[in-house]
Amino acid sequence: MAVRIVTDSTADLPAELVARHRIAVVPLLVQFGAQSFRDGVDLTPDAFYERLRTSAVFPTTSQPPLAAFQAVFDELLADGSSVVAVHLAATLSGTYQASATAAQAYPPSRIAVLDSRNVSMALGWLVLAAARAAADGAAHGEVVALIERLRPCARLLGALDTLEHLQRGGRIGRARAFLGSLLGIKPILEVRDGEVLPRERVRTWKRAVERLAELTLAWRPLAHVAIIHATAPDAAESLRARLAPHLDGSELLVRPIGPVLGTHIGPGALGMATLVGEP
Repeated sequence: MAVRIVTDSTADLPAELVARHRIAVVPLLVQFGAQSFRDGVDLTPDAFYERLRTSAVFPTTSQPPLAAFQAVFDELLADGSSVVAVHLAATLSGTYQASATAAQAYPPSRIAVLDSRNVSMALGWLVLAAARAAADGAAHGEVVALIERLRPCARLLGALDTLEHLQRGGRIGRARAFLGSLLGIKPILEVRDGEVLPRERVRTWKRAVERLAELTLAWRPLAHVAIIHATAPDAAESLRARLAPHLDGSELLVRPIGPVLGTHIGPGALGMATLVGEP
């Protein structure tokens, strides 16, 4: 019995890898006033950040409707496959709960819904690990056990231009400790185990790139690293150039941050996602 992998659009996965591994991606929604867009379907990262720059309306986000998950589950289970769904942190969105609720309509032996406790490519690496294991013939329970083993390894670091978007979206978490002390300072945050944690503060973007590289390399050896950015391609390239010579052939991706996460962190952000300790 084949095992099919489902995730949501906040994983920021490259379309080529989604297609190669037959991963089903359920889009979250981004709203600009009365207009609603499916993340990555009706609204690309480039189009989103342009609209964010020019719109007088601050965007909001919401989880996919139950029907979207039901449609995907019906399709994948129809041929006898089982499903493992891995989603962004339940502490940051209702997406996991919506998926878990939809899954209740099916036998538990056929479908498992897991909380990654992370987002963006920290989620994406877990999804890819599951898809690659399934392609290699892992059974349903083995794929679930793999994600549960790797979940504590998922780390995401990000340097933001401002905390305004996190604060307005209600996702600021413990990073609230940085509020009021950020004039001329770039906050570095970490997402770990579903929490947005304050890591440290630096004074310039040059130092932010250096510090992200230093923190990443301190976790070596790393087999999978993704550099993520929101309209910051030059900073992303600087971080890639700093990391690449030290990663010894590791899988290294550079990815734009999608509209949903971009709503909450704003433009100009730079980050890194990896699995710490995973061979």
